[in-house]
Amino acid sequence: MRNRPTISGQLLMLVEAIAFATLCVVASQHFGFADGIKVSVAYLVAYLVPRITLARSRGSSAVACIVLFLLAVMLMSIDYVRLERWTIFDEFSLQTPNLSGDGRNYYKWALSRYDGSVEANEVVFPGFPMMMLGLWKVLGVSVVWPQALNLMFSLMTVVLTGMTTRRLLSHRVSQSPRVLLAGGMVMSCLLIYLLMLSTSILKEGSICFAVALAGYVLASFASGDEERHPMWQDILLFVLACVLIALVRTTYLYFIVLGVIIMALPKWRQDWPLAVIMLVVIGLSLALGNSLSSYSINRHAEIATGGWNMQRFYVMSESQQFYHDLLNYYFLYSLWHKLLMLPLTMSVQFIIPFPWVYYENQSFLNLLSRMTYGWYFIGGTSLFYYFWISWRRNENMGVWPWWPAASFAVIAYVMAGSVARYVTPIEPLFVPVAMYVLCRLFEGRWRRAYLIWIITFVVLVAVALLICIEIQQGAISKMLHTQSLVQYLRTL
Repeated sequence: MRNRPTISGQLLMLVEAIAFATLCVVASQHFGFADGIKVSVAYLVAYLVPRITLARSRGSSAVACIVLFLLAVMLMSIDYVRLERWTIFDEFSLQTPNLSGDGRNYYKWALSRYDGSVEANEVVFPGFPMMMLGLWKVLGVSVVWPQALNLMFSLMTVVLTGMTTRRLLSHRVSQSPRVLLAGGMVMSCLLIYLLMLSTSILKEGSICFAVALAGYVLASFASGDEERHPMWQDILLFVLACVLIALVRTTYLYFIVLGVIIMALPKWRQDWPLAVIMLVVIGLSLALGNSLSSYSINRHAEIATGGWNMQRFYVMSESQQFYHDLLNYYFLYSLWHKLLMLPLTMSVQFIIPFPWVYYENQSFLNLLSRMTYGWYFIGGTSLFYYFWISWRRNENMGVWPWWPAASFAVIAYVMAGSVARYVTPIEPLFVPVAMYVLCRLFEGRWRRAYLIWIITFVVLVAVALLICIEIQQGAISKMLHTQSLVQYLRTL
């Protein structure tokens, strides 16, 4: 029997009601009554789904609910500013927003299937515009619906990461499930670049949610006997995650395969039936995704192994010229050559996107999206685990940390670490690893070693960023007048 809401819970519900009433008034004044109500209801539903999920989760607390509320207010404010920017001119509206990039392509693809009013090019993975089209069939054409859907996905990613942290660590550290759940959510909120990306009209929101959902299910392998869900519940959640990944970016199913194998290995005699079922689900999802996308299995293999197509299309922008010269013909190199370059490609992948912008008209949203310091903290703390704790038999947290680490390395190997958004869905999987380190520090373990490590890490990152600033500004090229530095680095 569930307890009645506490005084703090009642106060939070009152604040939530006031916040959404305020949103309704402001949106109605700005967009008109009808559209203002649509915006308010869309945001409310996007908030209630993760809010109810969190309230029903083991380890839920007033602190965790407040963290979710504050994050929701921040993301809704950002989304509202975006709505204003997309509709600022008379020729644009919530039905015909002024989108750009991939968001415009997805919107036009869905609109061309909805009423044929525009022509649109095909998209590689049609899952997100298909969801957009489905929402329009029920609710009518508006950019608010897919925006609210991604808002819900983003908030659910944070909640699921907290739940995964609690599931993995509650029997490994002395902290209570409430602390672990709230702590995992707080650390997820530090991934600002991920949150800004996943709430845009892009497929990243659904990818991050699906990977986080798969991670929550796979954590049951690594959590011992603590909180084992009935098999059918795990399978249903896993099917949802795999189908969603198949629709929005099919290639990420390979990382789920990697996760299933890694999680099942320690107790394979016990876990192999569930692992086989999961692999079958992944296989069927892969077939579904390939039937809808413009990428074939052969294209997947070409991406993984490299070739002239990869060499022509990646690491080719002007800002990447120095890195391009350093890599040379990376995508034509052999397997072993690429493996030897992993320290470089993983380092580049770790540090991008850089925490600055060079736009002439820098907006607050542009600056906020580059606040990658939270990722540096989570990644740096996770690195302490890999270097200092992982090899200690009775001190490590099992096989879980090797899944995000292996996935991170694979992406760096395939893409030369050059595309920041490809690795963002993997970043929340490092949160339990970093949280484990912090919990052990709180218990009095490795404090001096961690202090030395984190100071060294901050210095190294600061030096790397300063060098990258100089490279981007062209100071090094102007000073050297030649490619001697590049050729010297190749010999290292």
